[in-house]
Amino acid sequence: MKLGMSRSSKPCTCSRKKNSRNKLDFSNVGGLSHHIKTLKELIIFPLLYGNLYSHFNIKAPRGVLFYGPPGTGKTLVAAALANEINTENIGKVSFFHRKGADCLDKWLGESEKKLKDLFDKAAKARPSIIFFDEIDGLAPIRSQKNDHVHCSVVSTLLALMDGLDNMNGVVVIGATNRLDALDPALRRPGRFDKELYFPMPSTEARKEIIQVHTKTWKHPPTEEFINNLANITAGCCGADLQALCAEAVLCCTKRLYPTIGNTGGTLRVRIDPKKMKVEECDFMNARLNVIPSSQKIGTKMRQLCPILRPLLERQIDNIVSHVGAIWPHFLNPHYKYVLGSNRYAGRIILIGSNKQGLSTHIIPGILQILEHLPCYVLDISTFGEEQFLNVRKDLPSLLVLSRVDEWWNHIEESDQISIAATLEDVHAGVPILTIASCRGELPLKLHDFFYNNCSVTLRIEDPSERERGKFFSPIFFDENRLSLYKVLLNTNNLQSIKNSLQNQIIPKSVCREIRAIRNPNLYSNGWCYRLRSGGKSSNKLKSHGNNEMLGDIKREKSDLVEKCSRKSMVRSDDFNIFSHLNSNMVNNCIQSSVCYKIIKTEPTDEQHKSFSREKIFKDSADEDKKKIYNLWDRISVNTSRNMKLTHLEILYDAIVLCLSMNRNNFQNLIESVQETLCRIENAQQCVN
Repeated sequence: MKLGMSRSSKPCTCSRKKNSRNKLDFSNVGGLSHHIKTLKELIIFPLLYGNLYSHFNIKAPRGVLFYGPPGTGKTLVAAALANEINTENIGKVSFFHRKGADCLDKWLGESEKKLKDLFDKAAKARPSIIFFDEIDGLAPIRSQKNDHVHCSVVSTLLALMDGLDNMNGVVVIGATNRLDALDPALRRPGRFDKELYFPMPSTEARKEIIQVHTKTWKHPPTEEFINNLANITAGCCGADLQALCAEAVLCCTKRLYPTIGNTGGTLRVRIDPKKMKVEECDFMNARLNVIPSSQKIGTKMRQLCPILRPLLERQIDNIVSHVGAIWPHFLNPHYKYVLGSNRYAGRIILIGSNKQGLSTHIIPGILQILEHLPCYVLDISTFGEEQFLNVRKDLPSLLVLSRVDEWWNHIEESDQISIAATLEDVHAGVPILTIASCRGELPLKLHDFFYNNCSVTLRIEDPSERERGKFFSPIFFDENRLSLYKVLLNTNNLQSIKNSLQNQIIPKSVCREIRAIRNPNLYSNGWCYRLRSGGKSSNKLKSHGNNEMLGDIKREKSDLVEKCSRKSMVRSDDFNIFSHLNSNMVNNCIQSSVCYKIIKTEPTDEQHKSFSREKIFKDSADEDKKKIYNLWDRISVNTSRNMKLTHLEILYDAIVLCLSMNRNNFQNLIESVQETLCRIENAQQCVN
């Protein structure tokens, strides 16, 4: 059996050496089970049961086109396919991997000759697979913009693929992330018989990908942590998750061997990989160094922020429920469409302002749920791109007209007619879900497409009282993050520590409390925790476990006062709720020599559930807990009444700022929050 030729014209096969531990097959591919099943039916079955096709005189598939965003596994699946065929006792399969530009040459006629030689070698080395990566660079759309050379190469490729009918055992696979740039003549049965869309991985697919990359580890992550990691890595493709696992190993190495980068090149640290265990903290640190591909390519798809989930979850669920009730096929990733027989097209109109989070949070959240559909977003930032005009080439798909009433009158009339004509081609039998968002009425030219057809109109509502209560609950009642209740606990702990200091004795348990409250200023030493002094020691204290002297607790002034001052000048569109913070809070912060960086942590799903502490605080005999409940009830019912989403975010930030500036004094915190709420309520009355 002859072997295939690589890019450098040296013989190679896609299969690794027999002794290779990293043999690439379908077991190394995660989250693409449907694609693997389809490839087996299209490629492996004809090779195994060729007599079946010859008996019925039918042609086996000769080409498959992979398309989708970068990093979603197109090249990986193509390489694993050849190795998988080798396990089916068909024989060695030659694998010819070419980039789209590898077949191009500066000399006239050489590009066509390279293509013809490639197909001849594949025919002699049957069974074989020819894989064209980035095929859009080899076969772009033939038009007046392209020169004669590109058109000749495309024509040659079309002719060679037509000749595959006489070459049993040769399969051509093409991969591209720009389906709209590929010549349409290639996209027909007989050339590329099947088109497989590789979407961004869903939550379950991300879980499988992480398991594939960590299954060979001696200490793999727990299943519970993998589930959590899959939830927080929305927008990451398969390549991002592979990079995340590699970065986690590097973070683990730095944590266990902190001097590995400080040897100066003269010493080499000995590392024992068998004793290394990648912890959860390593993955969290690695996540900070990996940017999701969805953010790099500018997609609108984004997971709903956990902090805003209580305010917007009902709105998004309502929209998705309407889609599931009227057009349930759009929620099924593997639905089989029969074009021309059934009604598939869906039309949704979302009416609301950006202050309600329509374009910034709701639409990206919907795109995240429908991530298995190819998405085209048309707004003022993407207007003019040719891919919108090719929306019908990619079925099924999702089309979004974002804030259409704001930019419609600012484009040329010819462009308006072009958009309206493109939408008219989306008839009921075409599986395209169209979503339009606006503040009021749609432009007149779009009425025929939306209002005169079967469409659903949904109006975005402001958050209810219950939703506002859930939104503010974590910063009032949560004991696992910075909140009013946490400040109350810290104040009580500091008071107990102060009482212990008066007796010149620090028990071990109290030292642990100090370490929990002032972690950056402490280090462990035997039976007790010694306190690092920021200046000269004013008190000499004896520990309970040994007689070493302890310095007093001294907190240095922070350079973040200026940042907090700038933060306090943030204004909303209707009223200024931070104006009093400059004169009062920041001055108090400077006088107390304490100021902390504001970090908005993301609460977990458990923290977003109905808070049971609300009733406990209401019925508590503790006056301080009742104060917390009364403030929460006041802000949820009165202060935030009739507020838009953006105003609720500003109010949330104002409370967090109060917490950061008064995190060691509960009474000052209560007074600061009350003053903030009074000023906001007065500002609202003036606006109304």
